[in-house]
Order: sequence, then structure tokens, then C-alpha cells
Amino acid sequence: MNPQRIVTRLRDNVRRYGLRATLHDVECLLLKRISRLEILKAMAIELGDLDDPQHFEAPGFDSRFVTPAELEPFAQDPRYDLSVDFLGEAARRGDRCHALFEGPVLAAYGWYSQRPTPIDEDFVLHFDPAYTYMYKGLTLPAYRGKRLHAVGMCRALRAFTEEGQKGLVSYVLSNNFASLKSVARMGYRIFGDVYLVHAGGRSFAFATKGCRRYGFRVESAGVNRIH
Repeated sequence: MNPQRIVTRLRDNVRRYGLRATLHDVECLLLKRISRLEILKAMAIELGDLDDPQHFEAPGFDSRFVTPAELEPFAQDPRYDLSVDFLGEAARRGDRCHALFEGPVLAAYGWYSQRPTPIDEDFVLHFDPAYTYMYKGLTLPAYRGKRLHAVGMCRALRAFTEEGQKGLVSYVLSNNFASLKSVARMGYRIFGDVYLVHAGGRSFAFATKGCRRYGFRVESAGVNRIH
């Protein structure tokens, strides 16, 4: 990140989120450069946390679960951040994608898993199987600002609840203030922190006490790799 972008980021953070949040962002950036440390804010939401009918409303858009095979044509478009390899891996794990369409256009999507799921090449996330893990959400730039990501999650949450699941779990980076504000407005509750560290060619993870209730923990992919 060049100096001008850093200054712009700091100025914007102070204006939008205050000095304390900005100092935390600086701390995270420095620690990531030194030890590749990341702090995840672990969160959960249940259907009873939603008290606004508008959370489910997206006029003009159709939403449904789609199979990885149905998404393969979109993998050719780099805007969707979908690769054939990812779709194949998601299919093998049994992960499901909930998507919103405007006509034939895939406007937004989110992925949902009910088994341990890789965060990246180094870490695998584990959680209470009574919950569904939401990850990899995306909205095309042309559709941002229409709350499609939130609507998609709420509709998926309702569907999983009807299937007998308790709710959704997910995480947001501790210095992603815009996303933290958005999920709090939606109804997500932060229940703990997870610290990820890459140092000396090894990877370490630590989850705070609040994560235990949800079985929310991260393990090294080398120790417990998904096949």
C-alpha cells in the first residue's frame, strides 16, 4: 500500500469511525506486516434476531439456492471471483450457494457450509454443526447499495432455520469497520475473537472464551486438512 493510499485510509477511518478504530486499524496493518497476524470477529445470528421485514425484501430480484454446476458459466467472468477449482471443492464439501438474480444476471451470492471449511491455504474453520457457516459473499459493483448481501443472508437464514439449523455463524476482520457496522445493523452478535498468526513458517490460531459456545475454532490446515 503506497503512502498516499495509507494517508487517505487513515483520514477516512477517522472521519467515519473515530480515532480509536483508526488506531486499531494501524495496529492491525503493522502486525500483519511483521507476523501476518489477523484478528477475526466471530459472530452469530438467529432468525429471532431479525425484527424488520425489510431484511427479506429485494423487489425485482429473484433468489434461490444454486448448485456449483449452475455457477460454472459465471466462473469465466473475473468479476464473480469464482473458479472452476473452487466450485469443484465446494461441491465435494456439500456447500450451498444462495444467489440473487435480476433476470439472467447474477447480482449477488453467498456460500454456506455445514462442515469444517478452509479459510485459506493455512487454516480450517470449525464450528458447532447446529449452525451453518456463511462465507464468501459478493455483490457486483453495479448492485451495491441495494442491501442484496444482507437480504440474501436473511433469506438463507430463514431456509436453514426451516431445515432445523439454529442460525448462521461467520466472521469479519476486526479492522473491516464498514462490514462490522453492516452486520451489526442486520442483527449479528459478536461472540468472540480469533487470532491467526503466521510466523517462522508455521501457522497458529487462538480463539477467545466466547467462541466455545459455538464450537468456533480455527486449526492449521496441515493438522486437520479437509480431503
